[in-house]
Amino acid sequence: MESPHKERFGRLLDWAQSNGANLHPSLEVYQDENTGFSLRVKPSASGRLEAPFKAVTCPTSITLSYLNALVDGPITLSPEVPASSTQNPAFPEAFMTSLPPHVIGRFYLIQQYLKGESSFWAPYISTLTDPSQINKWALPPFWPEEEYELLQGTNAYIALHEILHNVKTEYTQARKILKKAGFPEYRAYTQVLYNWAYCMFTSRSFRPSLILSDSAKEHVGQLLPEGVKIDDFSILQPVYDIGNHSPTAKYTWNLTSEPSACELICQDSYGPGDQVFNNYGNKTNSELLLGYGFIIDSSGQGKHNDYVHVRKRQQQAETQDHGAEPQDFLISRESFWNPESQSFLNRIGNPTPNSLHLQPQFNHWDPRLINDMVAMMASPRQLELFNALPPQRVGNESLGEELDPLVDMLKATLAQKIERDFVEFCYGTPNGGREWQPKTERQELVKRYRDGIEKVLANVLKEFEYTDDELAEIKSSALEDEDEDEEMEDRN
Repeated sequence: MESPHKERFGRLLDWAQSNGANLHPSLEVYQDENTGFSLRVKPSASGRLEAPFKAVTCPTSITLSYLNALVDGPITLSPEVPASSTQNPAFPEAFMTSLPPHVIGRFYLIQQYLKGESSFWAPYISTLTDPSQINKWALPPFWPEEEYELLQGTNAYIALHEILHNVKTEYTQARKILKKAGFPEYRAYTQVLYNWAYCMFTSRSFRPSLILSDSAKEHVGQLLPEGVKIDDFSILQPVYDIGNHSPTAKYTWNLTSEPSACELICQDSYGPGDQVFNNYGNKTNSELLLGYGFIIDSSGQGKHNDYVHVRKRQQQAETQDHGAEPQDFLISRESFWNPESQSFLNRIGNPTPNSLHLQPQFNHWDPRLINDMVAMMASPRQLELFNALPPQRVGNESLGEELDPLVDMLKATLAQKIERDFVEFCYGTPNGGREWQPKTERQELVKRYRDGIEKVLANVLKEFEYTDDELAEIKSSALEDEDEDEEMEDRN
């Protein structure tokens, strides 16, 4: 690691450890060519670190979040001092009471950045990517337009526009409140800094309910205003957040040994020089790309992260009318019922499949979606028969005279849906579908992500008996339509 980085991270570790944090003595921070700043077993270590071992301890007192904006300083978990007595908000009352907690948390990070060396968290913030280095911290929503346009036709493209709209709206509203309240230096809180704070929290933070002990939750619960729930914001954990994600890493986030801290317990063994990983949970490549700026490549064996997210239109409209987030369902590159998808089955509750779920045309689809569609489309008698289907494979065989019409309707609906998505995906193919050689790391990332999405769509279509020639024809037709649209735009 280069000297300036070594100095910054050395200062971070000194500060963190002086405030109760701990890094295993056999571990160090280093700069990896692919994953950036990471944790590893020191190459000079005398032997392997055998599982289980405590890699990192992060006390609540050095975390940074919305909670700190409520008290304008570190959180002290002291039973002798009531949490309510420490309230001294960092921003005007109108700001604290009219904005969502996650927005306030991001503004508090900006405030601490602007304070420079006078901030309690200065050693930590100095190890975050500098806001002026946009290319190093920008997640896809904040890429230049010519780069995020390469994601057209994918889940990420739709989501990044939603994110960009939300982030702009949140910032505009918050800054207006600061200005109206006469808050000093409100002009220093720029859109770029808010974008940066969004990316820092999105890519590095943790859900409070997962990293706060019961006693810590009880304490901070006294701080939360009425109506604010424990997971309405996220928490930055210095040093703890250096550990990179591996979907296969076995871990425990221990909250019981030290109630005022969160401990990363590694359940894998590592040798000298090995990178030590955390595990952020079961996330698709779309979620990893948008939230962390990377994806997990699949070698064709073992676990994969290639999934397409879908929403039912009726359900999406209903949840938006009530101010709720619409539910995402997944379409898998492989069958949901093989070992490669087991982790994602766990994510959705590990349901027991029946004979319909296991049919080739349905086994790539989120079983929750299949169940919802059956509930909407089936007669009372068909629903009764569906619920009584045994958990065994029958291939494409009939499920019975009464159920077969329902099965045919489901197949037609899903085939139409997936073909429409494939056309939209192909329509957005960079360079009009012609040979495309990525010129930057971001373009290479997009190409690998698009390749994974195409595998999902193609695999599902093949289960509906589309041939390779038919898929090629659909793709060619979509690209021709794109060229015609571009010609019309040029003429206009």
